[in-house]
Amino acid sequence: MAEEKKVEDNVEVEESDEVVEESQEALLQKQIEKLQDEVTTWKTDYYKVFADMENLKRRLEKEHQNSLKFMLQSFIEELLPVVDNFERSLNTQNLSEEVQTFLKGYQMIFDQLMNILKKNGVEVIEAQGKEFDPNIHQAVMTAQDENYDSNIVVEELQKGYKLKDRVIRASLVKVNE
Repeated sequence: MAEEKKVEDNVEVEESDEVVEESQEALLQKQIEKLQDEVTTWKTDYYKVFADMENLKRRLEKEHQNSLKFMLQSFIEELLPVVDNFERSLNTQNLSEEVQTFLKGYQMIFDQLMNILKKNGVEVIEAQGKEFDPNIHQAVMTAQDENYDSNIVVEELQKGYKLKDRVIRASLVKVNE
């Protein structure tokens, strides 16, 4: 009988070991699932932060490019009246040889100034004979000229300028009705 009890005790011990192993396995499985959920959460958060950082990087690069592109705008706007005065002085009717000599010097300085502006992205807006565009022209007068079609710029009163793709001063024009 003692042997039978030992055998029964061994069976009970083995059964209890199986129950303990199954409960430990269930616990481990729950821990694995919990850790997998945590890994998924961390990965999701990482990808969100990574995407946010990439978007921030692109936005800052674009803002930096725009600031570089248009940082000269206020300086150029202040310089345009000087350009206008140069053009007016060059369009005077030269009366003497001395004045012509000065005008040649003015023309060279004016050409240098315009080359510098062009190199920095400043363009003159073409207006004479073009169709009126309210985005780049400002109509200050109208005319009735049979030589031009309706809504065509007859005369440019003041030149307009663009900096890269932005209008910094619209052309003042006379438009045919």
